[in-house]
Parts: sequence; C-alpha cells; structure tokens
Amino acid sequence: MTDPTNHTNFEPPSDIRIALRRLPPPVPMTFGEADAASLLRLLEVIDHLRGENGCPFDRGQTIEALFRDLKDELYELSDAVASGQSLPISREIGDLVLILLFMRRILWEKDKTPLSDLLDHVSSKMIRRHPHVFLEPNPSIDSKTLWDRWEQEKRKEEEHRDRTSILDGIPRTMPALDVAFRQGQKAGRVGFDWTDEDSVWEKVIEEVGELAEARFEGPQRLDHEIGDLLLAVSSYARHAGIRPEEALARANQRFDQRFRHMEHRAKESGEPLSSLSPEQWNHLWESAKESERSRQKDEPSP
Repeated sequence: MTDPTNHTNFEPPSDIRIALRRLPPPVPMTFGEADAASLLRLLEVIDHLRGENGCPFDRGQTIEALFRDLKDELYELSDAVASGQSLPISREIGDLVLILLFMRRILWEKDKTPLSDLLDHVSSKMIRRHPHVFLEPNPSIDSKTLWDRWEQEKRKEEEHRDRTSILDGIPRTMPALDVAFRQGQKAGRVGFDWTDEDSVWEKVIEEVGELAEARFEGPQRLDHEIGDLLLAVSSYARHAGIRPEEALARANQRFDQRFRHMEHRAKESGEPLSSLSPEQWNHLWESAKESERSRQKDEPSP
C-alpha cells in the first residue's frame, strides 16, 4: 500500500470538514465502511501489480498507453449506457475506475502525491463551486445565478486563473459536434443565444439555403457553408434537448443495421450488392426500415 505519511504541500481540507459538518447526513447515503474497504483493496491490488514482484505487463504500463485504454473503455461504457442495463454499466464504470487508479499509481511513483490529496482536492472544489448547497443553502437558486457563480469560482482556482474567455476549457480533442454543443452552451450562459427553438430553426433553414447556393461556387465556399449548417443544427439540437453527437451515433447505428439487413436480403436472393439497380437498392432500404419499425413495435416499452 502507499505510505499515508507522504504528503505534498496541499492545505488541510478544513473547508470540506466544516462544510460537511454543518449539514445533516445526505439522504440516501451511498457510501460506507464496505465501500472504503473495497477501494483500499483495489489500491492494494494495483500496488502489487506495479510492485517489484508484480506483473511485467502492468509494470511496463505508461500514462499514454493507459489513456488509450481509457478511451476504449469509454466507448464500451457508451454501449453499456445505450443498453440501459445497470449491471453492464456498473461493470464498465469499474473498468474505468481501475484504469484511472492505475494512472494515479504511476503519477504517485513520480511525485508521491497520495490519493487522499487528489480526492480532497476535488471534494473541496465541488464544495466551493456549490455554495448554495454547502455554505449558504438555497435550493431555489435560479440557473443563471448558479452558472455565474460556477464560472466565478472556477476562475479563482489555480488551474483556471489563466483563462480569458468563457469558452476556455473546452478540450481541443473533443469531437467537433460536441465542441459545437459546448460552445453554444457556454455562450448561452451569458445570454449570447437564440431566444427560442423556432428562431434557431429559422437559422437552420437559412443555412440550408446558403449551402444550396454554395454548391456552384467551389469547394472552399462549400466547406464553409457545410460547417455553418452543422453548427446551426447543433444549436437547434441543443435547444431541443438533444446532444447532436449522440443523435449522430444513433443514426450511424440505424444505418449499420439497415445496411446489414440489405446485405442479408441480397445474399438470400443470390445477387451481389454491386449488381443491384437504384430501384432494387431503394426497395431493400425500405424493407430494412420496415423491419426496423416492426422490431420497435414488438419491443416492450421501458
């Protein structure tokens, strides 16, 4: 196990203790001695795997390699969430926790920062960013005030003091549709946004018209207008309460299922896909959609 006496120059988390002491216990409370024991057990397992007599593969792991694994596990968690089943979701969360704690172990080998410092740091951060819960309870706080205070508290934190724009902090490697969603969300918190869903829809229609014109003006203008249309559609999705990246993922899944259905039907008829006429393609596509509708009709309601 890691040495609990090895600490960095973090301040004692007095704000955590004071804030939590002045509130009644949370109801329901989801943690207890069994959770603490299980966390310590997992930390000990990781310490053994990384120790002198541990696993050669795990001893050779790096932050970069584990990060790649983390991205893979996030996709697996995404599939589990789509299934709506608690057990697969819980299992994938466990895999993510394992990788994160492995990454933390490698960092500990470099600077001896204990897990308690990392956890107390994030607990303290959440308390400071939620004064309406922990410091001056106000359950009826309006959303604008909430987000204004959130941004104010973030800018006080050392890792965010160099931020000059409310748009700072959006990861550069995030998928473009997610970036569009987050940009609109952040700008909207300070009032730069369409007033309602209808006004965003008008913008989408406007961008479709500009894209239609751009078809005859070369690739540079076409690239520009396609981007603008996707940005407008992302804003419309946000106002409708839909994450565009997730909507596109579901559309990709529907395409996958329909195309596989078409392949199956073509194979049954003994005709190669490449030999089909446009009319045959369309017939198979409509057949796939009908099969999809029948399947959805037979599925039990959640």
